[in-house]
Amino acid sequence: MAVRLRPWIAALLCLLFITANPATASPPLTTASCSSKQFDEISSVRYIHDGDTLHLNDGRKVRLIGINTPEVARDNRPAEPYAIKAKNTLKSLFKNDKSITLVFGKDKKDHYGRFLAHAFLADGTNVQAAILQHGLASAIAIPPNTRFASCYLDVERSARCSKAGLWKNTDFLEARDLDQRHTGFHLIKGTVNAIKNDNKGIWLNLDNKLTVGIRPENQNLFDLKSVNNMLNQTIIVRGWLNKSKKSTPFYLRVRHPLSIQLSSSFTCQ
Repeated sequence: MAVRLRPWIAALLCLLFITANPATASPPLTTASCSSKQFDEISSVRYIHDGDTLHLNDGRKVRLIGINTPEVARDNRPAEPYAIKAKNTLKSLFKNDKSITLVFGKDKKDHYGRFLAHAFLADGTNVQAAILQHGLASAIAIPPNTRFASCYLDVERSARCSKAGLWKNTDFLEARDLDQRHTGFHLIKGTVNAIKNDNKGIWLNLDNKLTVGIRPENQNLFDLKSVNNMLNQTIIVRGWLNKSKKSTPFYLRVRHPLSIQLSSSFTCQ
């Protein structure tokens, strides 16, 4: 049975997205698409693993849908910039009240067995939006768990344009500059040199360094004419970068239109 909170809590969210630099940031958001009146479960937080993953009191591990924060240190790899700050910011949200309200994704678990959910504080604040507002995460849309995806992207843009957190000194990674150090999650900028369509997908070649793939099972979400019109355009793609042994050294799969955009859409004016 869905858990219903009092309707006035959504109004409190209006304060969340006011940025510190209105001259360069987006207009204040309405936040209607980031709030929810119905929830699946109320639980309690036991432990914060990193900026986008936490543990509940009953032992379940929850991965926050729609955001990706820098990786903490693991497997002899040092923590990425802002990883510890993202973790501590998530922890601070539950400093005075450990209760957490969850809206699970259509896919309720990932292949690691983690539960996938949007999270809210006791006052209705969207946790993902709060992390994004601090500039400590990137928005990401992975079907079918795309509820709030547009709102998260808007909050990310507001943080980026006000140069909050990781956006302070970070430019987009250029496709032409990719090398063996670059794997994992990135936002990558490049020019589309070629586009190939076949029965296995749509393949965009960026600067002869990166192949961006849209598989057939995701193509119904895209305006395919717009995708094919990206030839010779500069675009920005986001997702998990992998090494490739095929026509380009690297490969990145996109599953949702919000993960591949013209670079002009990232301007802050």
